[in-house]
Amino acid sequence: MIIKSMSRKHPSFAQLIDYIEAETKLKSREYSIHHNLYSRDRERLKEEFAENARHLRFRKNGVYLYHEVLSITRSHTLTEEQQKSTLNTIVQEYLKARAKNNLAYAVLHEDTDNLHFHIVLSANEAGDQHRKRLSKAQFADIQTSLEKWVLEAHPELEQKAVFHKNQTREERKEREAKQSHLSNRGEELKRRGGKTTERDELQERLADIFESARDPRHFSDLMGREGFTLYTRGQNHGVTDRDGNKYRLNRLGLSEAWQALDQRMTETMRATKQATARPTEDTPHEHTTPRPGEAQKPQDEAKDERNTAHEAEAEKRLTEMKATRANKSTTTTTKHQDHDR
Repeated sequence: MIIKSMSRKHPSFAQLIDYIEAETKLKSREYSIHHNLYSRDRERLKEEFAENARHLRFRKNGVYLYHEVLSITRSHTLTEEQQKSTLNTIVQEYLKARAKNNLAYAVLHEDTDNLHFHIVLSANEAGDQHRKRLSKAQFADIQTSLEKWVLEAHPELEQKAVFHKNQTREERKEREAKQSHLSNRGEELKRRGGKTTERDELQERLADIFESARDPRHFSDLMGREGFTLYTRGQNHGVTDRDGNKYRLNRLGLSEAWQALDQRMTETMRATKQATARPTEDTPHEHTTPRPGEAQKPQDEAKDERNTAHEAEAEKRLTEMKATRANKSTTTTTKHQDHDR
């Protein structure tokens, strides 16, 4: 049994709920869990999470929600329905121990080899203005205790212990035999019960930014804060992290999220330009008398000065992401290779 937890520092409940309810992943809502939630409709669920998040006190880099995953390997003796029902019970027990009074929405996915629940979890308890934070030790204790309970109460699931404390002598020997074939990074991943990889974390952070950005300037600030730089190569868009590693958006599964952001930014810029457009000849002008020794500055010129910096930055960001290489040489080829991960 694996439990993963990924925090988000922006209230992107809508994007995450849409993701876990995607038709390609969700077959049925029969086993969905509504923990401390009144709503059942998707849009109402988004509103309920967002409303609860408004109670939180603002804190720089404060967490607003968690995206968590709880999965089990499939049993060879139980039916699919028996496994789903038991996993549903396990998730409910987990939520009682992990976040008894927080809001949580859990959805069953069966599109992979393992049955697993995706959980949208609020950072605060219902109506509370404080974030409920668990230390690494506290979270590990919940993981270990839940695994022990599953192994004892549901042996029919045929789960193998992940945590050393819960492993039998045979399982420990088997684990030690495999250690020589695992990289340090892979072993750490398994030892910690499925802690998310760097790629998963990057995907979560980018999805959060794409959902949260209000306008081009805000988008630029969020990207800079996370250390991301945009780049375009041919028809492909991607990001470079602080270490110089490149990631294509389509390989991260973020193409649709980028297109939605791109459209939103374009509409924002169009609205800004319309709002700052020069008045027509029929538009009445307000005349003011300048003070002695002070030259009167034209109204349009003053507006242009106030918006030049904002528009220039927005244009630059959109151009960087949408521009393609126009000069395609037919006689020479580039020696540089795209090292996208």
